[in-house]
Amino acid sequence: MDSLRDDSPRDDSRNGRARGVAFALLSAVGFSTLGIFAELLYGRGFSVQQTLAWRFTFSAAFLALLLFFRAKAARLRGTARHSAFIPRKRLLSIVLLGLLGFSPQAGLYFFTVKLLDPGITSMLLYLYPSFVLIISLIFLKRKPVRTQVAALVLSLSGCLLTFFRSGAYPAGGLALGVLVAVAYAAYLVSSERILAGIDSVAATAVIMASAAVVYWIWVLVKGDPVKAPSDPGTWLAVAGVALVATVLPITTLFSAIKLIGASDTSLASTIEPVCTVALSLLILGEKITIAQGIGGALILAGVATLHFATVPAARPAAVPASVPVPGQGRNSPNGLSSPSSKSPGSSDGRA
Repeated sequence: MDSLRDDSPRDDSRNGRARGVAFALLSAVGFSTLGIFAELLYGRGFSVQQTLAWRFTFSAAFLALLLFFRAKAARLRGTARHSAFIPRKRLLSIVLLGLLGFSPQAGLYFFTVKLLDPGITSMLLYLYPSFVLIISLIFLKRKPVRTQVAALVLSLSGCLLTFFRSGAYPAGGLALGVLVAVAYAAYLVSSERILAGIDSVAATAVIMASAAVVYWIWVLVKGDPVKAPSDPGTWLAVAGVALVATVLPITTLFSAIKLIGASDTSLASTIEPVCTVALSLLILGEKITIAQGIGGALILAGVATLHFATVPAARPAAVPASVPVPGQGRNSPNGLSSPSSKSPGSSDGRA
């Protein structure tokens, strides 16, 4: 898999690292709001498939509009701007990435939830930072440093305390849960090369549009009547799930990956369950258990370890242009959202 190699240096300065971690944290906060907006649409009669379809359609439309006005502004300034241009050969790869890499993540996660409960499924998903480190070591020859290993141990311990629920689980479900994490990690790493050098907004618009096509086809195949937003409240929910919980966090995630790389970004992103639990406390008034509190503290300690790590003088690493994240569901232990494929789901795992 030498095609994944990219030896462009990323920003290894102290300021660049701090900004990268901050972007990753902001991305996690954005993704943690997805369950709230998804709940609003579910309450208005939208199915999971239609919620996803509207989410990606609205996201793609917004990004296309942004590209249009950005190009128009460049023309008015008399400056040539071609960064948003995607070569035809690369366009096909990006479309396939959206169709075969991005879109299936949610379905794979939902199938796992049918076999396991949301808590253990989410816990298994958060194995993905370790698989990112392993895949990067095997295929990109990036040896993890002590800081990354320490952050990984802290974050995994925190996720274990936050999500684990005792019970007997089928071996097939556990294996599938691990597969979800492996697939997410492989997708994250492989996307670095596919999207390298491509404008983040343009690439994301293509991937969002591809995902929208997949889920609209799913709606039609399933035979659900197409439901469109018909009142200001529903439009606000659609805008929220697309902009606040999709465009904003994915954009900041791209910035984080460019600054600190996919491995450290995936580790910092484990703060998402802390944000989700905090939202459930503030908005839904749910109680936080002692185990969740300790788990959240461990995750925060892992992020702090990354933030205050000693920065190497120089280190070649991949510079991903943009790595879209699979959708997130509402399948967390507190009922808000699950950090799976970043696609709205349901508490009972129906897809």
